[in-house]
Amino acid sequence: MRETIGGRGVLEGAFALLEALDELGGQAGLTQLVRTTGLPKTTVHRLLDQLTDLGAVERAGRGYRIGSRVFRLGRFWQPELRDLAREWLPVLSARMRVSLVLVVPREGRALVAAGAVLPADEVPVSPGSPLPPGTAAGRLLAAHHPALAEPDADALEIRAAGYAAESETIAAGLACAAVGVRTPDGRVGAALAAVLPARRDPVSAVAGLAGTARSFSAALAESSPANRAG
Repeated sequence: MRETIGGRGVLEGAFALLEALDELGGQAGLTQLVRTTGLPKTTVHRLLDQLTDLGAVERAGRGYRIGSRVFRLGRFWQPELRDLAREWLPVLSARMRVSLVLVVPREGRALVAAGAVLPADEVPVSPGSPLPPGTAAGRLLAAHHPALAEPDADALEIRAAGYAAESETIAAGLACAAVGVRTPDGRVGAALAAVLPARRDPVSAVAGLAGTARSFSAALAESSPANRAG
């Protein structure tokens, strides 16, 4: 990436640093950030100073971490979906005795938007993190959003069945099933996934997931700007 003083180059560099901090666990030193982004050291140092002044990055010992301003602004991403997830997922998780994760297609990846994780499951995901390749939620979203992944031979079957399932992809000892949550215009805009011990058949969770996904879809349609305006 070329070094520039203004315009798109600076924005790309700033977001590259924020992405690198995320990839490195939220905190990293100057040398790590230079190596990860491939940007010149002087550019990284200058951009970090600017991001720190803006509150997007903050100093942490001899390194840097994501700042409070990024966290504060991120709270307003997908508010309708996250509010529904916060209200419904813990209740459904306790009733079904499974961990639940709501996943959305963004930035060419399947990103976790919200979840309700049972302590015994130790699901290695958190809001904002991308799912590893091959998970049920990722495959279901890719079946409806081909840009997310390489073509899947099972995409047609997944769309026809309305769900995807797998075992021990997200983590050893865990299985997963996922169904789609439809947006007000009828597209699959998110995946609702159940994560459960691999000894349980993940397909057994599909009926409960599907009912909740339909309720999610109806609630999203009800809260859409067109309906609120009416």
